[in-house]
Amino acid sequence: MEQSKNKRIRRTRAELEADVFDAIRQLASEKGLAQITFTDIMQRADIQMSVLLNNYKNIERLLDKYAYISDYWLHDLFDEEHPTDKANEDIMKSTLKALANYLYDNTDMQHLLVWELEADNSTTRRMARSREKHYKVAIEEYKHLFEGTGIPIDIIAGLLTAGTYYLILHRKRSTFFSVDYQRKENRERLYSTLEYLSGLVFSALKEHNQTIEIARNFKQKGIADAVIAECTGVPVEVVKGL
Repeated sequence: MEQSKNKRIRRTRAELEADVFDAIRQLASEKGLAQITFTDIMQRADIQMSVLLNNYKNIERLLDKYAYISDYWLHDLFDEEHPTDKANEDIMKSTLKALANYLYDNTDMQHLLVWELEADNSTTRRMARSREKHYKVAIEEYKHLFEGTGIPIDIIAGLLTAGTYYLILHRKRSTFFSVDYQRKENRERLYSTLEYLSGLVFSALKEHNQTIEIARNFKQKGIADAVIAECTGVPVEVVKGL
């Protein structure tokens, strides 16, 4: 017991906080952030309750600080290589792959995403809003790019992102449709599939644009709008506006 007391005295504030956050990470892996208590952290980090209370007041404030320093991945993810103010096929492919790769290797973010689903509090709401804010600029660029195509790129991007979240978070529970996402080769298959699906979406965009161009050429040749619509599948209202 005397050694434990001396250990507490020797630790600096930074060392204490590092031990606290290490304890949170361990406990989050065992029981989830939503179930962690001050008592759990006190015992795991070998810190007196009075020290925790003096520094963090309550468990909510402590977890909020842990979330604040850990929820940095989107700031790192969106950079010059994966910009939010541009939209094209290569950027979509590389961003989705980077997101999957980042989440695979970042246990803090895995814990935070699970907590966000488990608990409704000011911290989880702030995290969700922050993530949405980072996505917003990027998705607006894609919506503009796909405008008038009938392709719901915002829903598609949401499904690809949410599906990636789930497959990675679920991978330690069981296989999913017989695929074990803990295996390296299936991790690579996930990356390849995200690229493949992104390519399909942009192929549909290219096909739409080509069809519009054909319809425009027909119209320039004096072919009736109704005939153009029938031959190309482009709505008459759209043909009239070409």
